[in-house]
Amino acid sequence: MNIDKRRQHGLTVIELLIILAAIAIVVMISVPSSSMVLEHYRLKAASSDLASSLNLAKGEALKRNSTVKVCPSSNGRFCRNDGNWNHGWLVYSDGNGDGTVQEIEFIEASKSPSPRVRVVAIGAVHDVAGFTLAGLVPSDGEEQGEFHICHEGLNSRAKVIRVDAEGWIQVSRTESGSGVCARS
Repeated sequence: MNIDKRRQHGLTVIELLIILAAIAIVVMISVPSSSMVLEHYRLKAASSDLASSLNLAKGEALKRNSTVKVCPSSNGRFCRNDGNWNHGWLVYSDGNGDGTVQEIEFIEASKSPSPRVRVVAIGAVHDVAGFTLAGLVPSDGEEQGEFHICHEGLNSRAKVIRVDAEGWIQVSRTESGSGVCARS
């Protein structure tokens, strides 16, 4: 019997099983963290979308020389009057000042990107956020409003969008102890 003295190439069954076990462990560790990354980006997208809509409203108010409002909406056509921003919002020009959306006044509608994302509006923006033809927030006695963008399980990473009386829009992370997201 002739024995081939060349070096053998390949892996044994035991070596293959060890490699597969190591890959399985790495996958099991990375899948939960990647889903948290995905949820973090959903939270970030929702806050960016709302901030963009607010900036659009301010810009359109200046451009149209008219009051432009952002209101909560379930269907993208009519405003809700309960302050629930979780289903989305719409931007419209309230040129005639009646507070309702006519087809000619419609500018943009947005939907919440994830059912796990909640939008909690506090202060002057609870039912509607508006900008006058000078880009200012109409004064109704409250100087500032805030939108808290919350996500189940990610309350420590919640975002807050502040709108002040001068129409400045600022997006930042909430303080971890704010509690707005935990209460809602």
